[in-house]
Amino acid sequence: MKTKITEIKENYTVNRPTKSPTGERVFEEKNFVRYKEVNTVTGWARFGHYVLDVIFYYIFALILAVPIVILLMTLGMDVENLGEGSGWYNLFDRLISWLILYPGYYILFESTMQSTPGKIILGRVVVDEYGEKPSFMTIVKRSYSRIVPFEAFSCLSNLGWHDTWSDTFVIRKKDLQELQLAIKAQEFGQEKPTNP
Repeated sequence: MKTKITEIKENYTVNRPTKSPTGERVFEEKNFVRYKEVNTVTGWARFGHYVLDVIFYYIFALILAVPIVILLMTLGMDVENLGEGSGWYNLFDRLISWLILYPGYYILFESTMQSTPGKIILGRVVVDEYGEKPSFMTIVKRSYSRIVPFEAFSCLSNLGWHDTWSDTFVIRKKDLQELQLAIKAQEFGQEKPTNP
């Protein structure tokens, strides 16, 4: 059975003051087990890759806009007035960017590289609840969760809504190997020897 990264246990020792049989104050070592804390990326570090990803998203959208405009021109549409007014062109433009391009940016990069350009620059990766590369459908769920209004503000806490709703975590790339080793160590300790 796979171990979730939130269920990795670690031992720790505490020196607690007690009284000896003679009444002296001594410290006694007590061993405990607790769940290991998952070092997720939070706060300003998270805001940093968000800002970078907004910049890269606009570059991504601009690159995709050129073939879309060429296609619309080929179909005989008036693309010169596409962004003007409040007609269906404007609504169509907004829906394409909101429902296709924005989630598409995250789906493309996180499903192929486990990271976006902003996260790559800052050394972050997206992992699932088992510390592995998330499945394609998990990335789709994660990406479409981002279109919920005010979702970006949820990242001011430890986990954004798109993390919580898709059971994913953003961690530093250098912490990934340590996390995977801790999972393997725990799973190895849980294995029971088989009888021949």
